[in-house]
Amino acid sequence: MINKIQKYINNKNLFSKDNYLLLAISGGADSVFLFFILQKLGYTIELAHCNFNLRGNESDEDERFVKDLGEKFGVKYHIKSFATKVYSKKQNMSIQMAARNLRYKWFEELLEYRNLDFVITAHHKDDNIETFFINLVRGTGVNGLCGIRSKNKSVIRPLLEISRKEIECYLIEHKIRYRTDSSNSEIKYLRNQIRHQLIPLLEEMNPNIKQTIIDEISVLNGVSKVFQQQVDVIRHRVLIEKDGIYKINISELMRLEIPEIFLFEILKPFGFHKVDQIIKAICSQSGKQFFSDTFQLIIDREEIIISMLENEHDDVEILEGETEITHPLNMEFIISDNFSLDNNPNIAILDFEKLSFPLRLRKWKHGDKFRPLGMRNFKKLSNFFIDEKYSLLDKQQQWILCSDDAIVWIVGDRIDDRYKIDTNTKKVYIAELL
Repeated sequence: MINKIQKYINNKNLFSKDNYLLLAISGGADSVFLFFILQKLGYTIELAHCNFNLRGNESDEDERFVKDLGEKFGVKYHIKSFATKVYSKKQNMSIQMAARNLRYKWFEELLEYRNLDFVITAHHKDDNIETFFINLVRGTGVNGLCGIRSKNKSVIRPLLEISRKEIECYLIEHKIRYRTDSSNSEIKYLRNQIRHQLIPLLEEMNPNIKQTIIDEISVLNGVSKVFQQQVDVIRHRVLIEKDGIYKINISELMRLEIPEIFLFEILKPFGFHKVDQIIKAICSQSGKQFFSDTFQLIIDREEIIISMLENEHDDVEILEGETEITHPLNMEFIISDNFSLDNNPNIAILDFEKLSFPLRLRKWKHGDKFRPLGMRNFKKLSNFFIDEKYSLLDKQQQWILCSDDAIVWIVGDRIDDRYKIDTNTKKVYIAELL
């Protein structure tokens, strides 16, 4: 068994004796087994235990067990207590996801603080099989069926060829104590439903189902690599990024043989998974919007536009003597009695005497109206945007420069006719979008 694990570490080039390792240890069978294996193999390790405070005295007993283990073998240990339920509620996520986020964030902090190389976890062959079914049940692309990676950035899993049964037999044979998590038997969790109900049922149909799934995972890994190469070619062809805005050419996308498959893979990094709804909107509803946790997606006439969700911006006051601002836009301001006309839309040349300071920079809102340069009548900004063929994203990102409550300049586009320079102008106010 020990030789099998060492061979796996070597073949996968996971880590060496020169590395300093942080073992994530719960006190349960898997992580305690890995602790003893790493000790026997002579690796330098420190322990990291998370007390999520979810099981009352059990959680505290787990913590004491890890402390005793570290002290008994002279291994440095780190313990952290988390208010997991509070964090879960605040972040609006499941307890399991909250615990995962808290755990890995702390592990990364420990790596940096202690100058360690890798986090080592005790995920094993059965965890890999269960994860396959979890992803299948929840819905996933090809990559989600490829199992748990042995190495993912700084996180390494050296037990993926070892089964739960092998671990338990080793612990019994060597009379090694460990903690039992009572929640592992609770059927309310999907992983436990798969472990205690689905897999035993499948084993009745195929006694070798676990090895069958492991073999299929291996095949899917190969398929995924080939598929991902093609996805990368398509992504490069249809997805264009400029200034943090991503655009997908709809006609290019829809010419693909199976556009929804490629769109799923292209949109996955942005957090979008309901591709069927997006495809439906492409075919029927220009202007439809979708949101992930961090991005918004807009179906425009010819493009899918993806941008990061913006935080709410406060209005910005611009004082009379102010010469520049850097937030939310980069702008410069000049007051001068020497002037000439400039057709650059990023420069507004205004009659200084007609302005009331401080000026105000804000986002546009429905109901806004102004008199576009050269016109005598007012025009709703919404109609102006339609005439100028603004996309939905363009409208969302549009800033307005105001004097009192009146619009002076659609920043980067048109000034209001009321503030233009004329024969009576003695001094100008020049605002430039950089």
